Amino acid sequence: HRKRDVLRWTIAPSRLALDKDAASPWIAIPPPVRDSFDRVCRAGTSIGDTQFSAPLLGVKCGCNEAFIVECSARTLACGPAAVAVRSGDRSVEIEREMLRPLLRGEGTAPWRAGVSTEAIIWTHDESGAPRTSLPVCTAKGLARWRRRLAARSDARAGKAWWTLFRTPSASFGNARVVWADMARAPRALLLAAGDRTVPLNSCYVVPCDEHEDALALMALLNSSLAAAWLHVLAEPARGGYHRYLGWTVALLPLPRDWRFARELLAPLAQRALDGDVPSTCELLDAATRA
Repeated sequence: HRKRDVLRWTIAPSRLALDKDAASPWIAIPPPVRDSFDRVCRAGTSIGDTQFSAPLLGVKCGCNEAFIVECSARTLACGPAAVAVRSGDRSVEIEREMLRPLLRGEGTAPWRAGVSTEAIIWTHDESGAPRTSLPVCTAKGLARWRRRLAARSDARAGKAWWTLFRTPSASFGNARVVWADMARAPRALLLAAGDRTVPLNSCYVVPCDEHEDALALMALLNSSLAAAWLHVLAEPARGGYHRYLGWTVALLPLPRDWRFARELLAPLAQRALDGDVPSTCELLDAATRA
């Protein structure tokens, strides 16, 4: 339905499903649109079947009130060993080493994250495992949540009650491409290697071994070509929004000649990071050529 008119078409049953798998989703689009969709499919390999593998869901707290606090960028960068942060309507002291910048899905934007004053109390060590014990201030600050944290559905017997879940997406050894799980169009940004920002579970993440790969993938996801292809599969939500879930984006075809595609796309992404955002037409042209 389009305002006052209705678009009707006929399509063969064999072309209604995404593929030959009986469990695959149906794609209710006109034949010319399906032709274009299939042409992009044939031109590439699904992200999930490439070296990037399936996207990771962001970190899950199971109790955001306990772990997410308000603080300033200066608090995270310098200052005394223990700093005052806001937790709801309370002020608590947390060791600065236990705080990491936080990224929510609604805080994402194409190319860069928006400014945020939120941080997460990071209770895991450098290997990603829960700490065996908490520093004094952090233990005191989280103590009032202990019963609720221990009762979380993801909590397992033998695990520390301060455990966070789905933590691989927070690993900062490599560059990460991040996007919001819900938006009107994909909004991909780059977290460079060494950036300790923690994407929350309203984000999805693709770690990249090489910085150039991350730049190119970000540019592709921010292109209107990727948006048009993903809109066919992404679950619709209210207000023109779509759900860009892990399984959905994992099916997006990457150009088979990825090295050539990277040469076209990565410079555009770097331009955007340097403040010269490429136009929609430039991104579309590069994505199409790739």
